[in-house]
Amino acid sequence: MPKQNCIALADIDEAISCAELDNLAGVVQELLIGYWDDVETWPDLPAPSTANGQMTFDEAGKWAGTLSMKEDCYMRKFVMTENSGTITVTDQGELGGESVRYQLDLSRAKMGSVIFGFLNATRGRRLVIIATDKNGVKYLMGDKLNAARRVAADAATTGANGESDVNRVPIRFQYDCPRSLVYTGSTDGLVESEVGD
Repeated sequence: MPKQNCIALADIDEAISCAELDNLAGVVQELLIGYWDDVETWPDLPAPSTANGQMTFDEAGKWAGTLSMKEDCYMRKFVMTENSGTITVTDQGELGGESVRYQLDLSRAKMGSVIFGFLNATRGRRLVIIATDKNGVKYLMGDKLNAARRVAADAATTGANGESDVNRVPIRFQYDCPRSLVYTGSTDGLVESEVGD
């Protein structure tokens, strides 16, 4: 009997439907962010659920389950400057120790006390983030074992030229994950204003 692989190989055909041809760059202006230790339940890494012990590409590429927060704990909305967000998903590590680094880079226009307070609140803290690209695909940064972190980015700057520069605060988050995955779980109830809606 041949050895079973945990992910079954299958054909990937050329995109032919209208939805498959839609492909817009960028990140939606609003993301969700919270403290890692405020999470009650985390989605799991995908695993085979059928008798043959294999997953489809679709099953193998998304988190299994939904994120939920502890009682009276919520994620918060963070609105970045429009068209300033980028998510990268990069393979890293050596043979036998490969993983994936998620990196979210964004910018918030205008330095000031509120954005500096945000930087101070997230410095050194374990975080969870849900960001959405402009195709509607959600990315979860953080899991039950590994948190997202805010890491050093470019310097906040006043800019020098009012015609071409922007007074802005660049911000960068990173998260290391065992696999490349998207988040398809619910986001209902994660933000306080949505409770009871």
